[in-house]
Amino acid sequence: MSTVDEHTGIELCICTFNRVDYLRLCMDAVLPQLVSGKTLLTVIDNHSTDGTKDYVEALAVKYDMVRYVFEPQQGLSHARNKGWAGTQYPWVFYLDDDCLPPDGIINAALDLIAREPTYDAFGGPIDSKFHGDIPDWLPKGYGDFSMPYSQLTQISKGYIRGGCMLIRKDVLQKLGGFDTNLGVKGNALRYGEELELQARMRKAGYKIAYAPSLRTGHFVRTDKLGLSWVLRSQYARQRDRMVFDPVPFSIASLHLIKTMAGRILWTPIHLASSLFAKTYSFKHAMYDILQPLAFTAGQWVGAIRHPKKK
Repeated sequence: MSTVDEHTGIELCICTFNRVDYLRLCMDAVLPQLVSGKTLLTVIDNHSTDGTKDYVEALAVKYDMVRYVFEPQQGLSHARNKGWAGTQYPWVFYLDDDCLPPDGIINAALDLIAREPTYDAFGGPIDSKFHGDIPDWLPKGYGDFSMPYSQLTQISKGYIRGGCMLIRKDVLQKLGGFDTNLGVKGNALRYGEELELQARMRKAGYKIAYAPSLRTGHFVRTDKLGLSWVLRSQYARQRDRMVFDPVPFSIASLHLIKTMAGRILWTPIHLASSLFAKTYSFKHAMYDILQPLAFTAGQWVGAIRHPKKK
């Protein structure tokens, strides 16, 4: 077994649910980067039924820095909490199972915790990767995440993403980890757990930094490229954001009314464009018509469920 120094080092936590094919790609990318005595890799299986257990346990036999953990309670937040609770190192590095980390990302993470001890969490840019052609109606940069900083920067607004998040274990312990009422559960679209955690971190005085050196790739799965999924995702993200970043119901109602009025004005224009502009498809028109409605409807429903306290 590898010797673990409990005062330094990183434990990668990859939470997964029925994505063994993507998980293989992610593991193939990170396994050669593990550093004995400084890194461990834990895969938290959130009740998969696709052979994930056999695959990871076989790797754990081959690599002493890999371990398999089973989390029966469905939900990404449950899996993430199971991950940090069992880590041996003081830093936890969350990567999504459908990420494709580049060479050097582990060394970049180790360098950050060694050189920047005043920060409590780091997150990096995410570049979307697609299987095949990208639908022409999707906006440019769909699935990408970045902030306008070319060097390590503390952020007091905005949020790093949970798919590439390096965070102190003791911070997770003190704050109780991720809110299990938020986040994806099985195939249900639920969001906001990593953003809500960062909101609590800021209130508690912890420092969050954007680190360009933690850049990773991330697959946009084919099931996420349908218009229905994109709109439902937009709705769910804004709905769940109201849990920790609420908007007054009156403001949310005003936004919804203005958006509906705008759709009445713009819908005929978008539909006409789809008929006469060769580069503007019907699906593109439907996206432009419905996306603002999905956003403001999610905000409005969230404002009802989670009213802003005076």
